[in-house]
Formats: sequence, C-alpha cells, structure tokens
Amino acid sequence: MNPTGDHEDDQEVPVYESQIVPAALASGEGEIGDEVLSTSDDAQIEESLAATSNVARRHLKGLLEALVFVSDKPMTTRELARAASAQTKDVGELLSELKSDYVSRGLQLEEIAGGWMFRTNVLFAPFVRDLTKQKAVRLTRAQLETLAILAYRQPITRPEIDEVRGVDSGATLKLLLERDLVRILGKKDEPGRPLLYGTTAHFLEFFSLKSLKDLPTLKEFTELNDDSIRVVERELGEDALAAPTGTLRATLSEAEETDEEFETDASAN
Repeated sequence: MNPTGDHEDDQEVPVYESQIVPAALASGEGEIGDEVLSTSDDAQIEESLAATSNVARRHLKGLLEALVFVSDKPMTTRELARAASAQTKDVGELLSELKSDYVSRGLQLEEIAGGWMFRTNVLFAPFVRDLTKQKAVRLTRAQLETLAILAYRQPITRPEIDEVRGVDSGATLKLLLERDLVRILGKKDEPGRPLLYGTTAHFLEFFSLKSLKDLPTLKEFTELNDDSIRVVERELGEDALAAPTGTLRATLSEAEETDEEFETDASAN
C-alpha cells in the first residue's frame, strides 16, 4: 500500500524515444515504423539487385571470352550476342572491356574483318613462329602490286589491272586466289563478260584490318618512318616497298582522287 496515498497508476514513469521506436516497429503501428521498414527493405532490394547484376555481368563477360577463344574465325558482335542469349549493346560494352583487359598481354582481342578474334601479340611473333615452325608469309613485288590495285579499285577486271601494271597479271591473280586473298565477285556487264575480282575476309585478317575503310592512304604511306619501313621489309620481303614507290603510289593517288570526286558530287546534290 502506498504510504502517500497516491495510486500507482497515477505515477509518471519516464519513457524514452529509444523505447518508442522499437515498440512501434514491433507493432507495425505509427508513421515512424512504416517509414523505417520501407527504407530498409528498399535498400536491401537495391543491394541484392546490384549484386545479382554484377554476377550476371561477370558471367556474360567470361562467356564471351570463351566463345571468341574457341572460334576459328572472327565473330561479329551480333553473332556473339545470339550465342550468349544477351543484348547486343551489353555484349558490345563487355567486348570493349575485354579488349582493354588484354591490351598488354600475350594474347590480344582484336576487331578484324568485322568480327572479334584473339591473336598473339606481335611483339612475340618471332618466338611463336619458332615454336610452331611457321615461316612468315611473304608477297612478291608482283603480288603486292596486283593486290594493292585490286584492294583500292575493286571490283576490278584483269584487263584493268593489266592496264595499270603494264604487264600480264594472270599468273599473279591465280596465286592470290589460291591464297584466299582474292575472290571472284561476278562478271562485268560488257562485251566478253570479264570476271570481276575483289578481296576476301582473309585479306582483312591477313593485314589486321577491321574493314576496307582501314586501308592506309597515300599520306599515311609517305609518312612511314625508317622503323616502319624496316618492319614492312622484314615481314613482307625486301621488295615490299618497291611497288608503292611507283605503281602503288599512283593507285593510291587515283583512289583518293576518286573519293574526293565522289564527295564533291554528293555535296553538290
């Protein structure tokens, strides 16, 4: 019995905020509890989605790496997206990341002939050739001349090539066809129906080109330094640059003039 005569129910008991919040959370009542629960759940969901996204991205990146590695020919971004059942945009972004990852390694991811392909770093080419017992592919002056004329002026007929070179190119064309650097595109619509020739996808792979638009211009050729000239001569033979000083230079000039004329006509229209 309370000696003061006051009832126990009338006594004031201190209640702190630290006691109110847990109670509200437990009961699910009040605005404070709802807000805290909602914020906490959203944060957990976002973290879970981000983690899942990162795992999926790493998995897709590894899958693309494996697909390109086992392919014996360049694979386009669209082909890789189809094989991986992924969005083309995501695949393109991850391939760019992979290319950066391999930039200083023994293997490099390169975009060649319109597709992606792993190739050994050119810095280690001599060692790779020694191990595989392969010799560097060398092109003769006649082959380089013919190939250069054909690459810059395709589709082109054999008589047109002969006219530029001033000699018969039949035997040289046959060798280039056998090496899969040149292919027959069809026949020209003129008397005699001569065959039209063009370059192949292997031509782009052979010269590490993404497309024909990456062919060097006359300006780029004239700006070759001594080190670049020695590399070309070592890889393609000492006569590799003999053709460009004459026939190839003229071909490059004609090709650039044709492009300029086309651009002028297009702008006029």
